[in-house]
Amino acid sequence: PLTLLFAAVLAFVAWRMFRQAAGSKALQAAESTHSAQPCRLDNQTGRFVWTALCTRALALSGAGAGLLSGLLGVGGGFVIVPALKKATNAPLHTIVATSLAVITLVSASGVITTAIAGRMDWQVGVPFAAGAMLAMLGGRLLASRLSGARLQQGFAAVAGLIAIGMVAKVVMAS
Repeated sequence: PLTLLFAAVLAFVAWRMFRQAAGSKALQAAESTHSAQPCRLDNQTGRFVWTALCTRALALSGAGAGLLSGLLGVGGGFVIVPALKKATNAPLHTIVATSLAVITLVSASGVITTAIAGRMDWQVGVPFAAGAMLAMLGGRLLASRLSGARLQQGFAAVAGLIAIGMVAKVVMAS
């Protein structure tokens, strides 16, 4: 049930992000009239204008991402990126970088805790991390050649495919 729940959340997020990136006027109009983004970048300074509403929105988004990550055992990026997209007007490149920083901090605490407990399998972890880092560098090169909307559509497409794969795996296992 948790896998199907996560697949449903992921599919919904993918659908919304793809429609938003594709420029769905109806979706954008509904979102802009329904609720403005509580965290806004100041165009002159390039920094967020911090308000109580912004702080609350980011804290609740972080708590939601943490809860889903702990409950469903999922990577935080699939939750953090859409949450930051909804809460801020930051460009997608900035949102992705922020998501990666948060994931790094959370992951580092998990690695340190696991290593201290003596349960870290370094023979698996080190090659996996090296492959992930090399792929990340390749992804950064590719991302620099794509617009924010195309990156968002690509993220949405990958998220949608993963949701479909998760449902298929559950169906085939039963």
